Amino acid sequence: MHGISILCLLGLVTLVPSAGFGGPLKLVVNPYAKVDWKRVSQHRANLHTHTVEGGGEMFAEEVFKTYARRGYSIVAITDHDRCTHWQRWGFDPLKKYGVFPVMGQEYSKGNHVNGFFLDYRTRTAETQVLLGEIAGQGGVAVLNHPGRYWKEDASGEVPTATREAYLESIRQNQSVVGIEVINTRSRYPQDMLLWDRLLEVSMPDRPLWGYANDDAHSLGQVGYSWETFLLGEMNENTLRLAMKEGRFYLSKKRASDNEETQPPIIQSILHNEGAQQLSLVAAADGGKLPDTSYRWISKGRIICDGAVLDYGRTQGIGTYVRAEIIGKGGVSYTNPFGFSRSGY
Repeated sequence: MHGISILCLLGLVTLVPSAGFGGPLKLVVNPYAKVDWKRVSQHRANLHTHTVEGGGEMFAEEVFKTYARRGYSIVAITDHDRCTHWQRWGFDPLKKYGVFPVMGQEYSKGNHVNGFFLDYRTRTAETQVLLGEIAGQGGVAVLNHPGRYWKEDASGEVPTATREAYLESIRQNQSVVGIEVINTRSRYPQDMLLWDRLLEVSMPDRPLWGYANDDAHSLGQVGYSWETFLLGEMNENTLRLAMKEGRFYLSKKRASDNEETQPPIIQSILHNEGAQQLSLVAAADGGKLPDTSYRWISKGRIICDGAVLDYGRTQGIGTYVRAEIIGKGGVSYTNPFGFSRSGY
């Protein structure tokens, strides 16, 4: 365990404000607050996949069949600049394979953006214009693989211009529900850093959820990363709301060809407001995971490890905290929790 973790768990450290001085921390954004862990169903999802109709090598039915065999229950085919309709494919993915199909496409004339729950074409290559159009059509948007469009500066940090451009996109467009922080086999690992730097500024007023997807163009790219949605019932309205409210967690697999070894499955995320604690329970490899499998991140740094975060007494907490759970088969990530300080 990290040196700070014992202090974190025993509550022996004092709170150090991240900016200025204020009262105690208050949890104001909790994407899992509405989850009834005893009744909810966990749905593995891939929201970024291509067919032969839009840059890929698989036919639509092969996509749904392949993901169904791997335990997925939600799939979006997001061909480049082309909305795919399962009605004309001659089969119903839900009836035939038990996979809920999500309407969407990957807008690719500029920086790539996935638009969901809409059938809409546009000629614009301007990201801000596109995001406004998606909102006008009642859709939701995820900013795809940002790392394709930016590089770390000489100090290994996110350039200020990059951070500000993404902040402008999410602040001006409520259609944006998140960014892809994991693409295939972590093709752009710096995007986790970008996510942290954006959260430092945007939280708690403007949550930004992280997404993890295969971006599969071929059979060999299937099954590396996914979202797990926590739904009481499956339909378009519940899925749309879960995407907007962050009611899911992310997973990244270590070896896609080994189906016996999987990333951790989160069994509960609970908040004790009186004790100022967040607690996680996750399982993998045939049992519950030990405290050494959990770590809590704020401002891009590990602030504590262990299944319980005593946020009222832990140093280094800024405007957000997120958790990572590490198992033999991979890593699972929570969406961020947002904090404010009383008096501000």
